[in-house]
Amino acid sequence: MEHPDDTDEERLWAMLAPLLTSLGYVVRVRDDIAPLVISRTRKNRSLFVAFHALQSLLFQLALSVAVAICLALAVTIVLACAALPASIVVAPVYIILAAIRAHSGELFEHRLVGCWARRTVRDLAWVTER
Repeated sequence: MEHPDDTDEERLWAMLAPLLTSLGYVVRVRDDIAPLVISRTRKNRSLFVAFHALQSLLFQLALSVAVAICLALAVTIVLACAALPASIVVAPVYIILAAIRAHSGELFEHRLVGCWARRTVRDLAWVTER
């Protein structure tokens, strides 16, 4: 949708607001600085420029939030994938150890759920006797 009252200079600044954000990807500076500066310095001169600059700023901020969420998810997935092989090896060994100790009459309490199981059992008399 064209805005007929805009000058060439306003259109140039409106174009620069989103384009200058791409400099952040090339020279590793904050990609939201350019639209912020353009928005603050040109807002009283042209609503057209202010709109495009603010829109570009908000887009970059939303993109930064989305990237941060994706990175957090990626790190979580990598850690989970790294823990999976360890749990595949450790879990059977731990289960066999628990079975051997239970068969020998020992009260074996799992580190993660032992307290919870002990509290859940209604009759604790046999637990405290041993």
